[in-house]
Amino acid sequence: MDIKMKHYLDLIPISARLHRRQSRMTRICIVLAVFLVSVMFGLADMYLQGAAQKEMQEGGSWHYKITSVDSGTAELIAARPEVTFSGWQGTLPAEAGYTLNGQPVALSGLSEQVFQDIYLGRLLEGNYPEAADELALPETLAKSLSLSIGDTAILSESGGESLHFTVTGFLDDSGCSRLSSGTGSGTAHTAVLSEDGFSLLPPADGAWSFVIQFSRFCAIPDIIADIQRQYQLADGQLHAHTSLLSIEGQLRGNSVSQIYQVAFFLSILVMLACILMISSSLNSSVSQRTEFFGLLRCLGASRKQILRFVRREALYWCRSSMPAGILLSVLVVWILSAAMQAVSPQWFAYMPKFGISWPGIAAGVLLGLITVLLAARSPAKLASKASPLEAVSGNAYQTASFRRGADTRFFRIETALGIHHARARKKSYLLMTGAFAVCICLFLAFSTLVDFMENAMMPKAWTPELSIVSEDNTCSLSPSLLEEASQSDSVKRAYGRMFAYDVPAVIGGTLRSSNLISYEENQFHWAKASLTEGSVDAAANELYQVLVVSGTESGGVTTDSVTSGSATPSGIMPGDIITLSIGGKEHAVTVAGILSDSPLAREEGTETIICSEATFTALTGETGYTIIDVQFQNSASDEDAASVKALFSDGAVFTDSLSRVRQQRNLYHAFALLVYGFLTIITAITVFHIMNAIRMGVSSRMRQYGMMRAAGMSSRQLTKMLLSEALTYAASGIFLGCFLGIPVHWAVYVSLITNFWGLPWSVPYPALGFITGVILLTALLSVREPAKRIRSMPIVKTISIQ
Repeated sequence: MDIKMKHYLDLIPISARLHRRQSRMTRICIVLAVFLVSVMFGLADMYLQGAAQKEMQEGGSWHYKITSVDSGTAELIAARPEVTFSGWQGTLPAEAGYTLNGQPVALSGLSEQVFQDIYLGRLLEGNYPEAADELALPETLAKSLSLSIGDTAILSESGGESLHFTVTGFLDDSGCSRLSSGTGSGTAHTAVLSEDGFSLLPPADGAWSFVIQFSRFCAIPDIIADIQRQYQLADGQLHAHTSLLSIEGQLRGNSVSQIYQVAFFLSILVMLACILMISSSLNSSVSQRTEFFGLLRCLGASRKQILRFVRREALYWCRSSMPAGILLSVLVVWILSAAMQAVSPQWFAYMPKFGISWPGIAAGVLLGLITVLLAARSPAKLASKASPLEAVSGNAYQTASFRRGADTRFFRIETALGIHHARARKKSYLLMTGAFAVCICLFLAFSTLVDFMENAMMPKAWTPELSIVSEDNTCSLSPSLLEEASQSDSVKRAYGRMFAYDVPAVIGGTLRSSNLISYEENQFHWAKASLTEGSVDAAANELYQVLVVSGTESGGVTTDSVTSGSATPSGIMPGDIITLSIGGKEHAVTVAGILSDSPLAREEGTETIICSEATFTALTGETGYTIIDVQFQNSASDEDAASVKALFSDGAVFTDSLSRVRQQRNLYHAFALLVYGFLTIITAITVFHIMNAIRMGVSSRMRQYGMMRAAGMSSRQLTKMLLSEALTYAASGIFLGCFLGIPVHWAVYVSLITNFWGLPWSVPYPALGFITGVILLTALLSVREPAKRIRSMPIVKTISIQ
């Protein structure tokens, strides 16, 4: 086939087609870099779009309202290019004293365009009021007053004067409720009048506001400051839609910048990993094409032209890889947005389901290009240094690689050769090791987010979804009711506690006040996590054995906090005796263990003593419960909670937390989905890179392996050599990754978890073992295909490979 070329760079498409297999890992890394960056920025953008839409649905899409401003100034402000929409709105809250056919109402006067564009309202039926004697009503208010279109409604003020209006249309309730948000109207409905009709109302003169909607692409704080200075407006005249401005990033120190800062930080880490991997892949590709670059040098290409060729070739691969990464990111953002909406509609209901994040796409393209250009620097320099004579002869880089022989003092020859091959090219070895280490660091750093979210969002294991409390705080709840509740199919577990308050206790020779509380099997199991000394099992299974909560002298702990390092009351230790005075009798109990905290240790100056139900009954004679807690199955509904409540007659107080606890769990699962997805991608990058690096390393040394086979090396020895080379890369990467990753994990863990919840850091053995195992297993499996390919090729053909 004849190919016409006008420039040496026209060789790039031809070379790319011929070496498409060798460039596969490079293209995968480019796809992943663009994909990850676009997903992170895209999700941030989708969340902010949803949050902004939520604020608009709750309060309208305006940014500022200006009160006590004349019409001439308003017209000048509206003419500014930064203002996308503006209009007048008059508002009178329900407290103004107006009633419509006897029912209190709030009033709002505005044009139809302002109602629709600023307050996102809709006309359901009829016409929007235009004349001074017309009004429109929310659909619910019209039904409650039995008004139809064309009826006359009487609007009365507190002074007794009445005005008659004709009902021209019905409006959606949500749009009308936005008109009165922030006015203090409470649950009162809002009737809508025309601007002329609102002007007829006696106190309407000072009730007008000029509503402004700015372009999102301008600096609203600077614009509003200029407007205030130019027209000499007082601070009290300006009313900002603060929540919407904050979400749109138009307030100083807003949460939007923080969200994008986190996305940018994660993107930098992704870029670093992809730079190392792309650079390593390109180095291997360049090494295999040494003769090609040598021929270009022989034909007159300068080193600068070779540099330009390699960089342009890397950019050529972006032509197909970047669109693939962007399309994949859009698809994943759609899936995650839909999943987050389904899992936690309270938080993510307004996220766009099929939204396109242009900031995410732009960030992916820009950072992807930067990643490719930075990754191509080292391979381009390597290619430009190719000696024409060595390249054409096929001996390029052999002097550097085999200046020193393999060390056979500790290993057999095939193993020593594998280690020697891995470490021969220092730059490639460092790139491979660094890429593995960065993946380990990334994995360990992001694994802390799972612990953070679990502590921040996930309800504790003992959190009840329904609590039944004795009305007079006595042991009056029958155990039979607990048994009946636990037998319900919708109930996962039900457990009770008996309470004895203000029990005198002699602790360490000092008389103190205490609360005696009973635990059952589940609660004793949960208490083991807080045990600092002694045994929980002894208190659970033996009579007159108790647990004492430390630190209750200073107020104890709350449900969601941890007390660390606090002393036990009067220095009490396991085995000590506590004397309790109950019902005029003294009872001696033995301290079986010390707990660092308890969700029940809340009263300052009162000790918390925990015992088994059998011990509590033996001490007090009570058999009933003070509190019964219920946890439901995942499929339980509000009706199931109501059926459990129905079991208890008068004398019980209910705390229903089913909806709140479910929402907390759903929110945790939504964010855990993101974190585990990101960790999965990091793992996949590591796997792909290892397998591709080993394969390309074998391809670059195919002629050497053919010569070794010709010299008598067996297939078994060849496989061992390849295996030792792969394990050398893996072991070095694991060592460096642990050396750097464990301190990174410690720093992130302490800042995110220890500082908030007081949980001590420990070496992340599960995460470390998982990523280490993945690397080692991948290194082992990556040898199979190259070794099989070498064994299946004739020796003569292997030696003749260029």
